[in-house]
Amino acid sequence: MDSYLSSPPLLKDISDDEIQSHIQSDSIPNWDIIFKAFPVHTQAVELCVKLVTEASGKACEAESGDGFIRTTLVSMSTMPNFVHKSNFKVPSDKNE
Repeated sequence: MDSYLSSPPLLKDISDDEIQSHIQSDSIPNWDIIFKAFPVHTQAVELCVKLVTEASGKACEAESGDGFIRTTLVSMSTMPNFVHKSNFKVPSDKNE
C-alpha cells in the first residue's frame, strides 16, 4: 500500500524554508492574514472535527473516510432544520 503524505492545506502557501527558519529562530510567525478567513470556534468546526474523528476510527483509507464524511453530511442535510425552539412541535396525545 502506497501512502502519500502532503502538507496541510493551511500551509500550502508557506515555503519549507520559511517554516524551518521560524523553527530554528524559535520565533512566532505572523501568519494572521492567512488564518483570518477560517472560523475556529463555531459549531460547524466542531461538527467537522467530530466527523473526521469518527471517520478515522471507521475507515483506514482516505477515500473511505471521505465517503463516510460525505454520506453523513448528506444524511444530516435531509433532516429538518429549526431556527428556534418554538418551531419544533411535539405531537401531543389527546386521549390523556
